[in-house]
Amino acid sequence: MWHWLSDAYRSRISDTGREPLFLLLLGLLGSFLAIRFSVRMIRRGVKWWPGNVKPGGLHIHHVVFGQAMMLIGGIGSFAARGGPVAHDVLAVVFGMGCGLVLDEFALVLHLEDVYWTEEGRQSVDAVILAVSVVGLLLIGEAPLGGYVGGTSYEQYVVAAALVGFVVLCLLKGKVWTGLLGVMVPLLALVGALRLARPGSPWARWRYTSRPRRMARAERREDRIHRRAMRWKTSLMDAVAGAPTPVPAASADPAGRAGHPDHEETGAGAGATVAAGPPRPVIVDVPPSRLETVLARVLRPAAVPGATAAVWYLRLATAVNVVTGAVEPFRNRVRAATDGEYVTAFLVSPGFTGAVLAFVLSVSLRRRKRAAWIATVSLAGGYTVLIGLWLGLEHGTRGHPFNWVSLALTLALLVALLVSRPVFNVRGERGNVALGLLSLVIGSVVAVGVGTLLVHGTDQDPPAVWGASLRYALLRVLTVSGLFDLPGVRVPGWTDLAINVLSVALMLVVLLAFFRSPRGRARLLPADERRLRALLRVYGRRDSLGYFALRRDKTVSWTPERDAAIVYRVVNGVALAAGDPVGAPAAWPRAVGLWRDTAHRHGWVPAVTNAGAAATEVYQAAGFHGFASGDEAVVEVAEFGARAGGPGQSGDVGTLVQAHQVVGGAGYTAVFRRYREVDAEEWARLAQLADAWRRHSAERGFSVALGRLGDRADGDCLLAECRDPRGRTCAVLGFVPWGPDGLTLDLMRRDRESGQAPVDFLLTELLLRARADAAPLAGIARVSLNFTAFRAALTTPGRRAPLRLLARGWHVTDRERAYASYHPHRHPRHLLYERRTELPRVATAYAVAEGFLTAPRLGRRGRPAVSPAPVTGGAEVA
Repeated sequence: MWHWLSDAYRSRISDTGREPLFLLLLGLLGSFLAIRFSVRMIRRGVKWWPGNVKPGGLHIHHVVFGQAMMLIGGIGSFAARGGPVAHDVLAVVFGMGCGLVLDEFALVLHLEDVYWTEEGRQSVDAVILAVSVVGLLLIGEAPLGGYVGGTSYEQYVVAAALVGFVVLCLLKGKVWTGLLGVMVPLLALVGALRLARPGSPWARWRYTSRPRRMARAERREDRIHRRAMRWKTSLMDAVAGAPTPVPAASADPAGRAGHPDHEETGAGAGATVAAGPPRPVIVDVPPSRLETVLARVLRPAAVPGATAAVWYLRLATAVNVVTGAVEPFRNRVRAATDGEYVTAFLVSPGFTGAVLAFVLSVSLRRRKRAAWIATVSLAGGYTVLIGLWLGLEHGTRGHPFNWVSLALTLALLVALLVSRPVFNVRGERGNVALGLLSLVIGSVVAVGVGTLLVHGTDQDPPAVWGASLRYALLRVLTVSGLFDLPGVRVPGWTDLAINVLSVALMLVVLLAFFRSPRGRARLLPADERRLRALLRVYGRRDSLGYFALRRDKTVSWTPERDAAIVYRVVNGVALAAGDPVGAPAAWPRAVGLWRDTAHRHGWVPAVTNAGAAATEVYQAAGFHGFASGDEAVVEVAEFGARAGGPGQSGDVGTLVQAHQVVGGAGYTAVFRRYREVDAEEWARLAQLADAWRRHSAERGFSVALGRLGDRADGDCLLAECRDPRGRTCAVLGFVPWGPDGLTLDLMRRDRESGQAPVDFLLTELLLRARADAAPLAGIARVSLNFTAFRAALTTPGRRAPLRLLARGWHVTDRERAYASYHPHRHPRHLLYERRTELPRVATAYAVAEGFLTAPRLGRRGRPAVSPAPVTGGAEVA
């Protein structure tokens, strides 16, 4: 690397005579960064920093030192006779002087100390502009299209035209584009052709009588320029320091802030930052006649066009898979395409094209705008390539196959353009940055692994690292048929492994670019209060209703707020749990609104653990489903009938006998409402629950509240088993199920104590509930909250799609333990829209319920203990 850098420096800078210019640039950047560091240290009041230069009390700005250095360097470069070394030293001195002067460019411009105000940013702009111009000169760019003072007529004409473009850019308010366009003519040309900024002289002259164009300019200003200015401002603040915000009350008459070159003296040293120009008001202009006609003509073709594009990509995926799997067919297609034939867009023999077409088809079917942009860009570029190829290669025009390929590609492009309004699903913020980062990191990893494979399996020794790197680079990042591979001979499995790396890289990058929004995943206090009010009226219908109060969920309300669906976005799946909350008559409307919200964001709607009544509503809305598990519900009266009397027998009798044995050994059960437990005891219980977490077989999301000891959950029940010494050995938590029921939420126990304390607590709870003992008076049913996948996972007359998947998710120990209570089995259902989405729904369900967990560093977070309560409530009409 060092040799490469030294050779590049010698060939491009030293041998071309640009070394003084390079040293000038280094001096400029170095002095600017050094003086900015110095003034920021002075601004913060760092004691160990030297501070300002004040001989005799006179503060000397660093622009004075810069002027002196510029004079020394400039005059010395003309007068010195010391050879190249002297000129190099003078170039550095001149550059350092330029950096110091430009750092106070705003002071010179305003003739006032505006260093830490908004006007002071002009100094940083001047430095950036100077560095850009010097850098362009350093790489060989000459101003005005290569004009160096020649006398030819063509050079004068080109220079004059470029000067006109630069002036036009400045009149349109594009200062940076115009100034840099002096060195890069393409920038000046593009800036001159594009719309002017709303506050520019050109806009005042030309757009006053053209409100539609002014409206376009204002929309572009809001969409592009202001966003770019925010990024630029953040970068400038990080490098040069942010201006000092000063309240209006301390403003001086001039509206300026004091110079902290140097010193910050509190309120007396500042002034109000001058208010910028008022933000332009976007003009609401009705569509033109042409736009109205086009919208009326193209609107009926939007949805069919989108469907046609999706099916084209699906067919391309199938063709690519077939041609990639069948070797004779693959070889014939490749031989044909290497000659005078060309295939349609994304039709190529291989799995790389198949993966790309498949991902694009799935993303387009979900109406993602990023996928539409990517597909249109790729299809448009491919169309241009085909057109150029047919125009330049005369032998290709006589093959009808080529014209058919061009027609299919054009048809796809037209279908995409016509269906543009359909693709309105925006991705997650930061997708572009994540995609680029994935591309960079993935490329480094894939190319590095590929280089090692090629170097280790090269069959023509000696293996050369440079050739291996180029081979891997071309195979991973390019279509290798367009480039000549180096003379490396590797076995077929090496090429296959590198192709797999290339496909994996492309898939990761595409998924990053097309990532769906993650959702808010936060229950607002107002939503929680309204949900609690609905649960007080309708909470008896669903034993899992109270779990809708988890605060990592999002609520989809009906307009009347009489029903809601609470869901969470997991891996692009909007996963609802249990039945809708609220009035059953409003459930269909709530389901429709929630599904529309999911489609609008590109999420896959799915429901887990839905009851029988809710399943009918979802199926009427177009969902498919199957019974995914059973919920165990114990009726207190029936358990009491089995447990009462001297003739008790069977499993219940065994439970009662075991309960008596455990109680006789000195174990006790303590039942309290959450509001009766103080904060210190909650801290102790939370510590125990966290320590016992890894030994529990709990589920999450749909059948767990996800917190312990919250003061807003005062009606929840805490069951605690204590050993003869008074130490806690098991903890159970129950949430309300209407006014007369409980649902098991939390189960934690000491591993050494076994299952006996848990059975003791459950049996004691049921016995006390039968006896109407406080705090269990009025409890008529208890849900053991166990919804495991069945062994067969079938519904009558239908084969369950997750039969094989369920075999890995059995928890038969707890099921056998609960069977002793003779509970009633209530089926719960998993619902989805399309069968092709079932694997993704199953994966999201497994992640949400804790069956699949990603590896984490460090300890898992402890359950929340006693956060601020949610007060108040809304009445149900």
